[in-house]
Amino acid sequence: MRGVFFARRQHTIDKDFTRDRVVEELSMRSCVFGVLFLFACLQTSFAEPADPHQPLSIYIVHTGEQLQAPHVVTYRMIEYAQMRGRWIYPDVGYYDGGHANDALWFAGAGGEIYRGEHVTWTQEVYVAQEAGSAAHNQRSLWIWPVLDLRFTPRLTGQAVAYPTLPLDRSAQWGFDVDRVKLEYALRPHFHAGAGYNSSKCAGNPWQNKPFFTSTVTNRTGAWEFWMQRIPGGAQVQLRYQLVRRGY
Repeated sequence: MRGVFFARRQHTIDKDFTRDRVVEELSMRSCVFGVLFLFACLQTSFAEPADPHQPLSIYIVHTGEQLQAPHVVTYRMIEYAQMRGRWIYPDVGYYDGGHANDALWFAGAGGEIYRGEHVTWTQEVYVAQEAGSAAHNQRSLWIWPVLDLRFTPRLTGQAVAYPTLPLDRSAQWGFDVDRVKLEYALRPHFHAGAGYNSSKCAGNPWQNKPFFTSTVTNRTGAWEFWMQRIPGGAQVQLRYQLVRRGY
């Protein structure tokens, strides 16, 4: 489905943090990882036998953390989607840059356009709406293609690049390379590789953010970790995905 990383919306982190701010970030980080761990355990431990006629449910949780002290949360994202045959609906989610007062809610739908031996093209369209006391009530349209590439049984890739089209006067156009990556299967359940992420919006220069990635897949889901260079430093990302039959 989707992995959402809206780097151009990330907050610029000031080094002059108060003690309360650091405590807030530590609490936020603990809650995110605690909920994620419990969610994975519950989904795998108490799942009912799969019904092949039910849709595939996709649960996605992403979070990032700045590597430099005081190690603040750079973004949070949660998403839920269903795949019914070749069609994807509904697909809904929430994103913020570490502060709920400036957030994005998004909803979309789409489907699998093409599936070949080496390439699968999935296409979705989303409407995104800003919310929160510090937001500008921007509304945008995302045209979101996903290309999954299979070069060899062990060497795979993925490319996601999309435009942002404004739906009101407060929104701005933009273009993002959410991810272009290559991965190699070192073991059946362990992949490692590298990739590129960037963004451009009206009035701002390109932001280039290369990364290294590793993914561990087991019965609790797929756990992908990014070590990424970003403007002003670096961050680590956790990108978790669980796919299961049923609701």
